[in-house]
Amino acid sequence: MFVVAAVVTVGYGVRRLRAGRVLLAEHQENLRRKQEHLRRKQADREQRAVLMERIRIARELHDVTAHHLSVIAVQAGVARFVLDKEPETADQALRAISEVGSEGLAELRRLISLLRPEDEEIVGVGSPAADPPAPGVAQLPVLIERVGLSGTPSRYTVAGRQRALPAGIQLCVYRVVQESLTNVLKHAPGASVEVRLEYEADRVRVTVADTGPQVTPAARPSGSGSGVGLTGMRERAALYGGELSAGRKADGGFEVSLSLPVGAVEEDGEGADPALAGAGIGRW
Repeated sequence: MFVVAAVVTVGYGVRRLRAGRVLLAEHQENLRRKQEHLRRKQADREQRAVLMERIRIARELHDVTAHHLSVIAVQAGVARFVLDKEPETADQALRAISEVGSEGLAELRRLISLLRPEDEEIVGVGSPAADPPAPGVAQLPVLIERVGLSGTPSRYTVAGRQRALPAGIQLCVYRVVQESLTNVLKHAPGASVEVRLEYEADRVRVTVADTGPQVTPAARPSGSGSGVGLTGMRERAALYGGELSAGRKADGGFEVSLSLPVGAVEEDGEGADPALAGAGIGRW
C-alpha cells in the first residue's frame, strides 16, 4: 500500500513538473513575442519620426531655395534690362541679389546643421556654435520689402493687438507668406501684392492677395512650377491645427489665406505690450 501511494505521489509530481515546464515555455514564448512586437513598434515609431523629420527638412529646403532663387532670378532680369539705361537701378538690383544670396546661404547652413551634428556634439566636448534663429513675424517687413524691390509693388498691414507668438506659429506664418510671394514672382509678374496680418483673441490670420499677372518685358512668366507649394502650405497649417485656403479672385488675382489658433487673450488687452498696440502699414 505504501509503495502504491509513493508511486502515485511521484507520478503526480512528475506530471505537475511537466505541466509547469510547459507553462513556463509558453510564458517565455509569449514574453518573447511581446518583446518582438514592442521592438517592431519602436522601430516603426523611429522610422516614422525619421521620415517626418526628412519631410520637414525637405519642406524647409523647398521654401528657402524656391523663394531666394526666384528673387535672384527676377532681380537679375531687372538688372540686365536696365543696365544701360538706369545704372543706379541695376546697382540696386545687384545689391539685392547679394543680400538675398547671403541670406539664403545662411538658412541653408542652418538646415544642413540639423542633418550633420557638430563634432563637439558627437564626442560630448565643448558646445557647438549656436544656429541662427528661425525666421518669424519680425522678419516679414524685410521679406516683403525685398519683393517690392524686385518690381512687385507690395503693401504690408498689421491689424489687432500684436503679441508674442510661439516660434512654430511664427515660422509657419513666415513660410506661408514667403511661399505665397514666391508664387507671385513666378506666376504673376508685374502684379501688386498685399500682405495682411491680423491678431484676433484666439487666432492669428494672414492673407496674401495679388492683382494678377501684368507681363512686362523684364519679367515674363516662367513654367507652371512643381505644384508642391500649396500642398506644403496646407501641411504646415494642419501641423498647427490651422486652415489654409487658396484660389482665384473675381478680379483675376490670387489669394492665400491662413488661419492659426493661438492662446486666447483678454479683449481689454491686459498683458499686451503697449508699444505693439494698434496697426502698422508699410508700402514698398
